[in-house]
Amino acid sequence: MNIINLSNYKIFFTDKCYIFFIKNNKKKMGYKIYIINKGLNNAKLIIYYSLFKKNFFNKIIKMKKIFIIIDILSICFLKNTCFHYNKKIFINSPNSTKNVFVENKIINKIFFLIKFIINKKIIIHNGIIKINKFDFKKKNMYILFLGNCKNCSSSTFTLKNFIIKILYKIVKLKIIY
Repeated sequence: MNIINLSNYKIFFTDKCYIFFIKNNKKKMGYKIYIINKGLNNAKLIIYYSLFKKNFFNKIIKMKKIFIIIDILSICFLKNTCFHYNKKIFINSPNSTKNVFVENKIINKIFFLIKFIINKKIIIHNGIIKINKFDFKKKNMYILFLGNCKNCSSSTFTLKNFIIKILYKIVKLKIIY
């Protein structure tokens, strides 16, 4: 059994499935995993060949001889997913149809994206953002730019073209800074 650990989430690949992936691996490509219609009854887990594209929404993981590319917004739905191969790939994904978009999960996803995606990019410029206040009912989030971002003229550009694009993938928020 091969296991991928992402934060508190585990994704399992049986040995047969792993061998199938190695035999069918294409050069300079990985297996992209994501879920469409997350949290709905018609949710589907998709796996296909993909080029390595480093962006904010992909997590690239090397599992021995193959690369797995996981859509970062699908991670919480992939918890305890098991991939098995027996003439075709079988996927047991018990959390893909669970509606985890309750208030607590949305807040956790926002914290995750700020900590592991946004701040990792902004720290390059010796800056960081923090949530000052969050009003879930009005969908208003007040953020603070700290460090070099505090007085930077590019902070508005960063907010509109980077931070809002990432956070809008989860929920429509009005971000005030």
